[in-house]
Amino acid sequence: MKHIVIAISLALLGSLWLAAAEGYRFRPSSERESFDKRSPYRKWVEEEGIPLHEGYAIQDLRKVELKPWKRLGPGVKGAYLYLEGAGGIVDAFIFEIEAGKQTNPERHLFEEQLLVLSGQGETLLWQGDSNKKQTLPWRKGTMFSPPLNTWHQHINKGNSPAIMVAVSNLPLVLDIYRDPTFVYNNPHVFAQRYSGEPNYFDPEISRDYGPDKRNHSLSIVNIVRDVWTVRLFPAGQGIDDYDRHFVLSHNTMGTHIETFPVGTYERAHRHGPGSSIILLNGSGYTLMWPQELGEQPFSTGKEDKVVRIDWREGTFLIPPTQWYHQHFNTGKEPARFVKLGTRLGNELYRMTSGVLAEWGRHTINYTEEDPKIREIFEAELRRNGTPLRMPSREELARMEKEAKLLLEQ
Repeated sequence: MKHIVIAISLALLGSLWLAAAEGYRFRPSSERESFDKRSPYRKWVEEEGIPLHEGYAIQDLRKVELKPWKRLGPGVKGAYLYLEGAGGIVDAFIFEIEAGKQTNPERHLFEEQLLVLSGQGETLLWQGDSNKKQTLPWRKGTMFSPPLNTWHQHINKGNSPAIMVAVSNLPLVLDIYRDPTFVYNNPHVFAQRYSGEPNYFDPEISRDYGPDKRNHSLSIVNIVRDVWTVRLFPAGQGIDDYDRHFVLSHNTMGTHIETFPVGTYERAHRHGPGSSIILLNGSGYTLMWPQELGEQPFSTGKEDKVVRIDWREGTFLIPPTQWYHQHFNTGKEPARFVKLGTRLGNELYRMTSGVLAEWGRHTINYTEEDPKIREIFEAELRRNGTPLRMPSREELARMEKEAKLLLEQ
């Protein structure tokens, strides 16, 4: 009877709405249905004429389909990468420059952080006066960021193709302004970010802060010469893991490099969008699952909804927003990865918006994780002939208790 009363009430309310609407000059519904369903960013990507790769991960960045990128000039091929965890905050793009070729000069109002995957060359940068260009040499492993809205041009100086990948906050910027001309052809000079300093890209001017009980190590610098060899420091996310966070070119986006040993895995955790992971070396896998599955998806019979990504050097992945994810090293060497262009906001430049920054971060302690997690890991190690280097459950419980007491001091 209650459902019948509700249905009658809704029908009556609908009649009142229709009566109230009579005589009002509404535009035809067909016009409303014709509204462009694409976001400005999606529309822009389609008009670029290069491939768009989506999904949870890219298995090998060096093997993705690329097509000639007319906007960047002859001899340049590229593709956009927009994965599940980008969240409309970041995207990525990869491009290849033929030997002896160069990109067209460009400037833009979005931040981009670049990693050289192969090749060698240089980037010319200038602010206003094109006769006062700064030259930044690069090779495989170099990570840098052209300062916001500075002119820049990449030149391949080697005898083979140069491949670079970038993570940017283009989706957010373009969706807000909805005008590519404004984003790519704005004359404003952000002098507080870059004013032509001759030593701007000198690693020796780095401001470095060591790790403590609440913070990771941090370097405020504008270039990392080699992400494969740069020194890292104790991190605390897993067992004997090391990392180092960076603020590049006064960016709002952060980035960091991390490594963890053979036979170990990190604690499961979840956070906001945009953490774009590129595997630099090692092999293993990542488990990811939606927050609503809870902390123990295997024990509760929901293992079919857990996503597994097997990775190696060149794999690119972004965990979906607020999905638990956990990285496992089952290979023969330490695993190293870079989070290139992580969430917006960092220690130096805070964000007012907690939605855009890293709100809602949560970590599952080893002693609280699904028992099946470790069983799967140990089985993978046996299959690969890799020794287990994780402490016992009892030792992990003791270590986590000590860490909690330390934080409470």
